[in-house]
Amino acid sequence: MKKPTAVLFDLHGLFQHFTNDGAARGEAAAGLPPGTITTYAYHHPDYEAAKVGLITDEEWARGVARRLVSDFGPAAAAAVPPWRADRGYANPLMINLLGQVMEVVEAGILSNFTDAMHTDLARHRIVPHHAYCSADLGITKPSPFVFREAADRMGIPPQNIFYFDDEMTFVAGARIAGLSAELFTTPQACAQRLHALGIPVHLEAKG
Repeated sequence: MKKPTAVLFDLHGLFQHFTNDGAARGEAAAGLPPGTITTYAYHHPDYEAAKVGLITDEEWARGVARRLVSDFGPAAAAAVPPWRADRGYANPLMINLLGQVMEVVEAGILSNFTDAMHTDLARHRIVPHHAYCSADLGITKPSPFVFREAADRMGIPPQNIFYFDDEMTFVAGARIAGLSAELFTTPQACAQRLHALGIPVHLEAKG
């Protein structure tokens, strides 16, 4: 592939990482079995609705709280604040790499995420030229349509965009949409691929 006009990145697993510490603290505080929040939050149709913008992130979270209280009693409400306050941690190597890419070509984030993505990006100081969550676009990866919609909003033909994601099915969806795409493994491998694409970047050593 010739040098791309833009580089598009997934968010989770690249720039933002979650360990579920907040959920674990909340469950312990409320006396809930481990894994309860995962079941009530992410294994419920409301989560899929929030990811495509049918309800907001806050509406989804309020639904989780209501279901917990309904099934476990009022004390279960104590599990929600620690879970909600945990916004993960950022990867400074990738944030720095993003800044370098932005000096050369357009760069963006595309994530299967609720509308909370935008506040999380600001919290972690991840500021690409373009940022789209599935809640913005009304469709989730791996559908090729989500990649085409992102490219259209960027004003760049899909064939001129290179995409990185740590989910192979999402890489496949991007390729079907006409983007060049590669599985993300490490910041080092990502930097090497960017070099090969004609985008000079370097990884700063950890302090």
